[in-house]
Amino acid sequence: MQRTSLWLLLAALLWGMDAAAQHRISGRVLSTQRTPIPGATVQIKSSKIAAATAEDGSFSLQSPTPTAILVISSIGFERKEVSATAGAAVTIELRDDAKSLSDVVVVGYGAIRKTDLTGSVASLKSAQLQEFPAVSIEQAVQGRMAGVQVQQTSGQPGAGISMRIRGVSSIAGGNEPLYVVDGLPQFNDDVRGANGLSSINPSDIESIEVLKDAAATAIYGSRGANGVVMITTKIGKAGRDPRVTFESSLGLQTVRKKLDMMGTDEYVAFAKSYFTNSNINMPAELTNFSKTADTDWQDEVFRTALISNSSLSMSGATDKSRYYVSAGYTSQQGIVENSGYKRVSLRANLDNTLNRWLTMQTRMMAARSVQNGFAPAVGDNTRNFGKSGIGSVLRSISTVPVRKADGTYTDTSPFSFNGIDVENPVAMALEVLDRNTTTRFQGALDFKATLAKGLENITRVAADYYHIRRDLYFPRILPQLGGGIGNAELGNYDKTSVLAEDYLQYRYNFDPTTYIEAIAGISYQKDRLNTTDIAASGFGSDDLKNYNFSSANSVSKPVTDVIESTLISAFGRVRFNLKDKYLFAVSLRRDGASVFAENNKYGTFPSVSAGWRMSEEEFMKGIEWLSNVKIRASWGEAGNPAIKPYQSLLLGRTVNTGQGAGTGLVVGIAPTLPNPDLKWETTAQTDVGIDLGFVNERFRLTFDYYIKNTKDLLALVQLPPSAGVSAGIGTGPDQIIDNVGEVQNKGWELTVGANILNSRDWGLTVDVNLSGNKNKVTKTKNGLDVPTMSGGNDASGSNSIIRQGEPLSAFFGPVFLGLDKDGVPIHENVNGDKDQNGRDIINALDNQIIGSPYPDLYYGINPTLRYKRLTLSSVWAGVSGLTINNGGLFELTGPNVQNSYNKLKVAAEMYPRPSQLAGNYHLRSSRFMEDGSFFRLRNVRLDYAFAFRNTSAVKALNVYISGQNLLTWTDYSGFDPEVNSFNGNDRRQGVDLAAYPAARTYTLGFNVTF
Repeated sequence: MQRTSLWLLLAALLWGMDAAAQHRISGRVLSTQRTPIPGATVQIKSSKIAAATAEDGSFSLQSPTPTAILVISSIGFERKEVSATAGAAVTIELRDDAKSLSDVVVVGYGAIRKTDLTGSVASLKSAQLQEFPAVSIEQAVQGRMAGVQVQQTSGQPGAGISMRIRGVSSIAGGNEPLYVVDGLPQFNDDVRGANGLSSINPSDIESIEVLKDAAATAIYGSRGANGVVMITTKIGKAGRDPRVTFESSLGLQTVRKKLDMMGTDEYVAFAKSYFTNSNINMPAELTNFSKTADTDWQDEVFRTALISNSSLSMSGATDKSRYYVSAGYTSQQGIVENSGYKRVSLRANLDNTLNRWLTMQTRMMAARSVQNGFAPAVGDNTRNFGKSGIGSVLRSISTVPVRKADGTYTDTSPFSFNGIDVENPVAMALEVLDRNTTTRFQGALDFKATLAKGLENITRVAADYYHIRRDLYFPRILPQLGGGIGNAELGNYDKTSVLAEDYLQYRYNFDPTTYIEAIAGISYQKDRLNTTDIAASGFGSDDLKNYNFSSANSVSKPVTDVIESTLISAFGRVRFNLKDKYLFAVSLRRDGASVFAENNKYGTFPSVSAGWRMSEEEFMKGIEWLSNVKIRASWGEAGNPAIKPYQSLLLGRTVNTGQGAGTGLVVGIAPTLPNPDLKWETTAQTDVGIDLGFVNERFRLTFDYYIKNTKDLLALVQLPPSAGVSAGIGTGPDQIIDNVGEVQNKGWELTVGANILNSRDWGLTVDVNLSGNKNKVTKTKNGLDVPTMSGGNDASGSNSIIRQGEPLSAFFGPVFLGLDKDGVPIHENVNGDKDQNGRDIINALDNQIIGSPYPDLYYGINPTLRYKRLTLSSVWAGVSGLTINNGGLFELTGPNVQNSYNKLKVAAEMYPRPSQLAGNYHLRSSRFMEDGSFFRLRNVRLDYAFAFRNTSAVKALNVYISGQNLLTWTDYSGFDPEVNSFNGNDRRQGVDLAAYPAARTYTLGFNVTF
């Protein structure tokens, strides 16, 4: 017993000596702005002793010695080593390092360190996205990534937005990239309807990665030809206490630019000059005209509009779970009366560790949005330039007031010689119902099971449902669109998409610098779209608008449709990293799509890539100023289904047809024309690139050169008369969808970044990206031109053609040479035809290529200046080398006032002698193809970060003021050079047809974290 006690006493003494040998080292980790950095790793050098910083940046660890060298690291900051002594709290400041090579980027089916990339990927993190008060996430990308062009169809709130990655490569198919949010491929309608991505709250986004080359996109096979945009939403950070963040902003919007229209005196003088020069008797209403009004219709319709945005989120983590929940509300008035956009969104993201081998990831989102529009032109004869909201604003003549004495709306084409193709724009704004209501639900579950060391199985099930209700009502008071009886339309569109995937992921480390990683899996996705469209006219009252079709005198037969498509796939990828120097990757995907005929339902899409980190070689170690050199090369193929379901099949459709001598109508069956030989559109892309870093990544450069060749382009084509048919697939007669040609995109991308200053008080970073691209049709079927429109209902004045050797949808028309002595336009007479008076006959035989809708160069400049807690950031962006078909300039400058309307003031300069003869030669020519180059300050933001004590309930508070579209340099004469009235699948590109104007915005906001 005595010996036992002695041993116990000795053990206690030894334990006490050992405990005394442990020394407590503590402190805080801050940014250079003196804000806490939670989740940073603090490690004693050459040991396994480490700790993570708390929410306030504090840490504490036990050291075996009274002094130690601490190594501090955190993603987004430079790694740092400091000396620390037990008992003396140390404060450590980390400098920003947003371009750190250790950053992880999200790619298809996984994530990878930036150093290990062999493909071309651009990335934006949450902090960069929050610098721009965007309603839709694509807006925050504009001007920020090389090779990525973002274009909005119009300035209308909630309007469709298109993203183009390394040019356009499809005719009938979409040119949109594949959007993947948390692993779920997304719907996006970028043409004329609601923007499919606008349902996502930008505040919920953690990162956006854009996969550009085939090495990155081929893993998505048949949908990767136009690039892939990976969107990752937020989740709570491990090691952090629960955090509540509230963001709110309020802004004012004004029209960026008004067009200089003729007032009353100018219009009357122009009209009188026309009749005099044309030797036509002056109408008495002009001779006896007495000025009673001089209405500026733009002032009557445009307004100062409010925009507000609020978001509340809560995030945190425990030992076995992480969570992020949020709610957001956006309300944006349009700069046109009665237009606007509202959205409410909810999100819940959860990660749970169910046991030591199984985790579950849950992603759920619900959103509802309402978009009120201003009757845009749709480019056909029923809704052309004049029968649109903005078109009516510009066409309306200023000689009349908004309303008559009895309060009714005036006729804005007041002279008998005017036409009728115009409405009172105030009536259009206040009385027309033009609304899209979108409801959307998304949900996804990922189960990750660890089967063995390095081997995991991921199972994903997801669903996406949206419903769009389209309401349109033109009241009786509108003589053209309402017809005095009222016209209504109602559309309901429901789409459900379900996804099921399962794949194995294996990683084996041969040593700390050599590993192999492989995935292999299968995927199944099915989409179902239900549509119902109905129209009616003849309403006894406008009070119920389109909400009571039973009150209409005439109701069309409802048009209903059900469209289903299925995609089933198998995919795999292998990456190999040897000594952190030599990088190799191969991927393969095989897709089967129901949209194609039996002979061509399956496609195989391979890719191979390699990288060499030359800076890790021994012969480079002595070059200390060169911190990174990586050479990359890749080749691969990706596809584009490019057509709607069933278009390869022989189908019957119901039509109304005459019976007997035409005394009655019956419902008959008209077959569409099948094409069992349709193939995928396949894009083969070769990319070579180099990544350079200088002075420990203080200066950075990335350069890529690529060639994209797309074959088997799909398009509607005209059948010869010998086919013996009168109707086929599409909008025009005698057509069939077919593989018609090939197109090439060739270009380069350059990204340069510099941390010029990075001290405690001052910081200055500049990032510049430049992209050049040349688009060319390299082959058409039998070398023939492919027209851009089908049928005779086109009223867009698109002047486009698809011709071998030219860009897709190149502008096509006569070349304007000037005016003759009589003020009559002269055009290049290619075929030499003359009329009986010796004047040139200008017709389709004189058309030439007169421009391209695509820029040769697009670029962005993003400087950020910091002084202590004050930060000034900005986004400058521009394009050059493109042409815009200014439909408004053509419509509003004609020398003819008969069957015509108000004019731009410049019309008097373009036609100093307006006359009927000059009007006969007012053609859609090169005169109306304008340079669309611009350079603009897209966004500027001044931000101040307040400081708080560690014990404060408020962890962070930022207040900012920002402005969008404050400065623009351009020669384009329309409302805004960033315009494309027909986007997406439409062949008519680069047209400005009465597009909704862009806004200049001023915003004041704050975000606070508790």
